[in-house]
Amino acid sequence: MWKIEREVELKWQQATIKNDLIFTWLFFENKKLTLRLLQIILPELNIKKVGDTQRENNQKKNKIYRGGRFDVLAEDEKGRTYDIEMQVANNDDLGKRISYYQGKLSAKSLNEGEKFFEKRDTYVIFICDFDYFGLNLPMYHTTTRLEEDINKVVDTGEYNVILNSRATDFSTVSTEVKAFLKYVRDNKVADDFTKSLDKEVVKIKSSTEVRESFMTWEEKLAEVEYYAGKKERKHNIINSIKKLDKKGYNKEKIIDTLTAVTDFTEEEISKHYDEVLTKQK
Repeated sequence: MWKIEREVELKWQQATIKNDLIFTWLFFENKKLTLRLLQIILPELNIKKVGDTQRENNQKKNKIYRGGRFDVLAEDEKGRTYDIEMQVANNDDLGKRISYYQGKLSAKSLNEGEKFFEKRDTYVIFICDFDYFGLNLPMYHTTTRLEEDINKVVDTGEYNVILNSRATDFSTVSTEVKAFLKYVRDNKVADDFTKSLDKEVVKIKSSTEVRESFMTWEEKLAEVEYYAGKKERKHNIINSIKKLDKKGYNKEKIIDTLTAVTDFTEEEISKHYDEVLTKQK
């Protein structure tokens, strides 16, 4: 298993803010950065401060437990709540993920005995390292509209924002949003905020506690994959190829996408891609 340990160690060395553990730890431990991120993404709300985000996290066994936890949960001075999620892999289920997290937030937005008009607004924010809607926009917003008249918006008090770090046209967003998304994508510092983020990421990666959490979790995942065998690995690769092929991705883009978010090699993906095409003919 020394090979797995070595691979996990290399993965830790290369980990950036896109890593779930680093992202969660970063914003849980630093409310100032959480506040600034929300101010950058939602400037129209004029958020002045956020409360302690640690309480939700303490209900979990550890910071790498996936379950149904939030990546980052925050509440502002007006009682509005925010769930900020980092999403690297596109599993074609973003809409249902958003609905799930909105449901969890909404359950906390109305106290017993309160009227429905007192329900506090909830915001789900997904920071994606892919363009889910394929429009090359850096930021998307969703609303609930009347099917019979799309000009009629249903006020649910639930708001969703999807950020796309892979955009190339940033003309519709602020320079701060642009700098943040480029930092997510390329890990390059461009302004004071991303400089602060990068400083904290370096600090987190020097933490023995965080590193041990990462190593333990990743090694368990690696062992599961290792013992699953080549047959299961091949099945996973082919399924991934088929999903991306249905989205219209060509061979080169499929290889780039899968090597970026999995440990599948270019050789494996290329081989199975050719097999999939042969069977389809």
